Amino acid sequence: MKILFQGDSITDGNRLKEESSRWDLNHQIGHTWVYIVTGELMYRYPGKFECVNRGVSSNSLLDLKARWQKDALDIKPDVMMILIGANDAGAIMRGKMTLEDYPALYHELIDSLKGVSPELRLVILEPFTLKKDAETVKTVDALRRSAEKVAEDYGAVFVPLQDEFSRLAAENGDKYWIWDGVHPTEAGHCMMAHRVLDAAAGILGIGEGL
Repeated sequence: MKILFQGDSITDGNRLKEESSRWDLNHQIGHTWVYIVTGELMYRYPGKFECVNRGVSSNSLLDLKARWQKDALDIKPDVMMILIGANDAGAIMRGKMTLEDYPALYHELIDSLKGVSPELRLVILEPFTLKKDAETVKTVDALRRSAEKVAEDYGAVFVPLQDEFSRLAAENGDKYWIWDGVHPTEAGHCMMAHRVLDAAAGILGIGEGL
């Protein structure tokens, strides 16, 4: 089963790209929730999963569209796990995108991928933020609702994250979980990995939880 991880820096995690002269199997998956999910799956189920990370730092859905052929269609995954929204929120607030562009682009990319992988199963992670300014919170909230609606449209697994990050931050402080309001710490990524594996257990054919 081939799993494609897609998104921005929260998925990228400084992974070494294949074109790098330093590329090796020890660093190609990055150091985020993707690393934890991949490690657990490959440890517990040797030979069952092939995991491919194509998250790219600073990307929005517009950026994903520009590289979709190479980084999605050519890969032909069985499962795609995607988290995108942090940079879309910034683009929307700068007037480079609209709130309506977000679901439209999401549908366009998923439809094209299902065209080459008709049995594609989807795991859509909820965008989140611990930033406090009202405009960011309002925009991310709108994208959260939009991402959930996209998941509903495709019968995809939706992984809620905002409420859990907010709850944990209230107990231990924002920076323990998301150090800059956007990028999770090791603890934050671990929570995300737990949430993903629990939510996706059915489509992956694994036992629930770590």
